[in-house]
Amino acid sequence: MVLTALASVGTAVIWNGIAFVAKHDYGFNKRQTLLMYLLIGVVYVVGALSTGPLTRKLKGTVSSRGLLAVILIIQSAVCITPILFDGQWVLWMVAGVNILLAAFFWPTVESYTTAGRHGDEMRRAIGWFNLIWMAAVAGTMLSIAPLIEHGARLAIVGLGGASALGVVTLRWFRPSPGAHDEGRRQASVGAEYRRLLHSARVLLPLSYVLMAAMSPLLPYLFQRLQLDVFWETPTAATWMTMRVAAVGLMWHFGFWHGRWGTLLLGGLAMTGGFALVVLGPNVAMMLLGFASFGAGLGIVYYAALYYAMSVGGAQIDAGGKHEALIGTGNAIGPAAGLIGITFARGAPGDELQMAEGVAVVTVVCVITLLGAVAAFGPYLKARRARNGDGAGS
Repeated sequence: MVLTALASVGTAVIWNGIAFVAKHDYGFNKRQTLLMYLLIGVVYVVGALSTGPLTRKLKGTVSSRGLLAVILIIQSAVCITPILFDGQWVLWMVAGVNILLAAFFWPTVESYTTAGRHGDEMRRAIGWFNLIWMAAVAGTMLSIAPLIEHGARLAIVGLGGASALGVVTLRWFRPSPGAHDEGRRQASVGAEYRRLLHSARVLLPLSYVLMAAMSPLLPYLFQRLQLDVFWETPTAATWMTMRVAAVGLMWHFGFWHGRWGTLLLGGLAMTGGFALVVLGPNVAMMLLGFASFGAGLGIVYYAALYYAMSVGGAQIDAGGKHEALIGTGNAIGPAAGLIGITFARGAPGDELQMAEGVAVVTVVCVITLLGAVAAFGPYLKARRARNGDGAGS
């Protein structure tokens, strides 16, 4: 859990904070920022899907613990480059390398967290994991506010320091994740868990489509609302704080296990929140959108990881697929943003910001609608199975 907290500094800086670093310290425009997020998403998908095969290939040569150590050491070294070199290429390189390392890192940590745990015990372990990394992300976004205003690239250097500290925690890790009992696993997997997993695996990348379309635009949305630079990252951290609150409830209560309404609530909350953030006419409406968005993201993420590790037996491959879906959403999101701002290019100067927001929301909503149809399919199959009209789960 200490390692999770330290490594989550990277999640905050690379996934959420780098848009502010790019704008304020490297002079990126919207298109460049969205292109960088597109790169991050594609690289993350490739890395996450490679984690399981890589771990098996290295078995007997490098342990899972050893792989984590190598990742953290390389990350620490790469994060020093912003104070040694200048130019936009530095940020592109730092983003690409760090996200590839993160793609190998998180499926391994998720396997350590859940292996050997089942049912309520797994839910609580995932709950602690989610609470810690989400709280660490929110805390990091709050703490880097002064850096964004007076030296944004130092946030990346801080990430390197956190990674170096993370190496120390590995002395308490076993060489590989714990053993998983197949009998207990099967007993803890509900009748409709596989169907729920299929729906969650549609909603999860959709949640990151929304996040990745929104995050690169936030500095410019804040500028439109004339928000002071110092308050940009704390305001953005609102949705992260609400995500922690939603996860805290799911950690404490297990009533949502196997319930389709949980996924429906999460999907509606994150979609409505996204629209409010991008189109909100003032900061108050944006904050309301952030709250809804964060709660929805927390619900979808928690459910998706729980069903993935329950059905997948806590294997690294199960975590890899989970993370690859996150990367898929993080690639589609900025692509949707690029399409949206391209459509809005002809709008008059004083209306361009709003036109871009409307275009982005329209493109993202079309993608979300298609995803909602795909997510609804497993529910219909489960309902037919319950009524005796189709094959069981």
